[in-house]
Amino acid sequence: MRRNKSFPDEQCIAQGTKLLCRIHTGASGHAGEVSDEQGNIRWRYATRKNSSGWSLRNPLKKPDFVLVGPDSDEIIIRRTSFAPSIFTIIEASRTIGTIEMLSLFLNRYAIRIDGQNPWIFRMPLFTILFFGESTDGVAFWVRVGPSERHWNILLQPGIAEWPLVAALAFIHSERYFHS
Repeated sequence: MRRNKSFPDEQCIAQGTKLLCRIHTGASGHAGEVSDEQGNIRWRYATRKNSSGWSLRNPLKKPDFVLVGPDSDEIIIRRTSFAPSIFTIIEASRTIGTIEMLSLFLNRYAIRIDGQNPWIFRMPLFTILFFGESTDGVAFWVRVGPSERHWNILLQPGIAEWPLVAALAFIHSERYFHS
């Protein structure tokens, strides 16, 4: 029997990392947080004015997306190309990856993080269960609910959470505020 990639198996559900990405209600700056299954806040995020301002790469002056960890570790996601839409993942003033929009419908992204195989994240239209996979089969899933402001994330055991979760929080914010 062929395994359906769009649904996690029982082992992954039992042993995988479960996180909740939540956008705050009425929040200015597109603020939110990512918490674990016990409700402990792992990361907080918001937007911050882009220090470089207007450029041909960012003609609409899109602000930076900033995710901060408990040890004040910070990841910045910044637009680096307007068409096609490409965003750079920056940690400690060093580029560690990219997020590239692959579809005009804003429902398919390539997430590339240094030292890891790239993931293709698919959000099929008219569904609430999304998935991402890499060439080596490592996968993660996202279920929307109870509202669009909430994404329940399941990472297959062995996936490094940081900075993948930052990329997913960014995509969640993009989908909620810009689609």
